[in-house]
Amino acid sequence: MQASVPVRIERVVAGGWGLAHVGSMVTFVRGTIPGETVSIVTQETHHRYQVATLSEVLEASAERVQPACGVYGHCGGCQFQHVKYEAQLIQKQRLLEEALSRIGRVSINQFEPPMPSPLPYEYRSWVRFTVFREREGFHLGFRRERSHQAVPAAGCMLVPQSMRRVVEEIETRLATLKKLPVFLSSVELRSSSAFGNTLIIFRGMVSRQEEACLLFQLFKGLPTVVGQVFIASPDSSSRRKLGLRWVEGDDHLSERFHKLVVRISDRAFMPANWSVYETIAQSVAEWMGSPDRLRVLALFSGIGCLGLFQARNGALVTEVEENPFALADARKSASMNHVGRCRFRHAKAETYLSQVAKGDYDWVIVDPPRVGLSRECVESLGRIKAPGLLYLSCDAQTLARDLGRLCESGYRIVRAKVFDMFPQTAHVETLVQLAHS
Repeated sequence: MQASVPVRIERVVAGGWGLAHVGSMVTFVRGTIPGETVSIVTQETHHRYQVATLSEVLEASAERVQPACGVYGHCGGCQFQHVKYEAQLIQKQRLLEEALSRIGRVSINQFEPPMPSPLPYEYRSWVRFTVFREREGFHLGFRRERSHQAVPAAGCMLVPQSMRRVVEEIETRLATLKKLPVFLSSVELRSSSAFGNTLIIFRGMVSRQEEACLLFQLFKGLPTVVGQVFIASPDSSSRRKLGLRWVEGDDHLSERFHKLVVRISDRAFMPANWSVYETIAQSVAEWMGSPDRLRVLALFSGIGCLGLFQARNGALVTEVEENPFALADARKSASMNHVGRCRFRHAKAETYLSQVAKGDYDWVIVDPPRVGLSRECVESLGRIKAPGLLYLSCDAQTLARDLGRLCESGYRIVRAKVFDMFPQTAHVETLVQLAHS
């Protein structure tokens, strides 16, 4: 058995890891806080770094608290439950600043105060569990960090009470089954806080509608559930199963976004923390100023909330989205809310930008996935020289890279703000305003 080694945690780095040095070896330790002295045991050794486990906290930070969840440290979902919530916000802004300096070679002079989530727990509008077998029955859980091993987590504290009854009932029914009618890999639940409805999305391998219907029958009558969807995933032996989908009941939810009622279908992305997403939209509106007659281009627009909010307030908005189902949701939402100052384009951001000329738009809003913007997107944005650019990011590393490239193309950073979309985790959601010189 390896002996434990005392180290002092220097700072927190990407992913929420505490960083220390053992001799000249960079060491990453989960569950620590900068300034703490802890005892660690080496778990993995690589050429230039090592990963260690926390053995004992020798000198605790004043920011340390007892984690609320019984599987914290085993489940890979949360990284910051051991840190006071107010301190989590500070750590996230430091993570962002470090990424900006190291990766993008840029700095932001005006950081607005981080925006906390109204709910540090029970905030998720959707959650996806892995399905695994243990002893005699099946269970819901998450994967251990850096592992495929499942951890029971049906009692996840990030799930709101409105959804927990459904989770508990699914877990109860699964636990009594010795066999499932289909191979089931995951169960996703989506919830509408405004209307109290729940949508269940199953993923697994199935080739016939009859098999999907047998699964639907197992979970019939669950409280608040308005629809069940089964999406077939491909296996190694048959690609024909890819794309198969069956639905019982509704395949979408409705949710309120400020004064709008928006549609979110099962094949469109749904923000995880709806109240924080509404706050982001408010900041977008405030930073852009009076929307009257502003020409706004919303790239990676998804279900259209940010663009529809601006169009409702008087802007002329073009929504561009590659996912046809998300774009169909946006169109439907515009129709339901009688928003007529919005047009919709089904296209990749790169393709649409290639047709845009300088002077076509006053503002561009980009909300890309974690991979960030392609070089082609950045080059096009530099060419069209939009006076205002708002970048909403869910990944600090790709944001830093893209901001560095945008600054090289003539943009300058005006201000930024961290929004805590994912409390208790190391994920950083950031809104950045840029202007073209």
